[in-house]
Amino acid sequence: MSVVAEEAEAPEVEADVVISPLADEVLLSDKLIGELGIALEDVGRGLWRFRWEPRDKVRRSEPPKYWR
Repeated sequence: MSVVAEEAEAPEVEADVVISPLADEVLLSDKLIGELGIALEDVGRGLWRFRWEPRDKVRRSEPPKYWR
């Protein structure tokens, strides 16, 4: 699994995928977020960056995609 964003890509990491009948969107664990090099800047507003990027390089989350 990896994260591909505009002008950047995280290293690929191995992860187990679990499909839950209760969840209708992607859920990522804190461990996976860390392995992908993601720094959460403002979770409520959907702001993040890669840890290796400057602090002023803030990205916006993509709109959610739901599976039902």
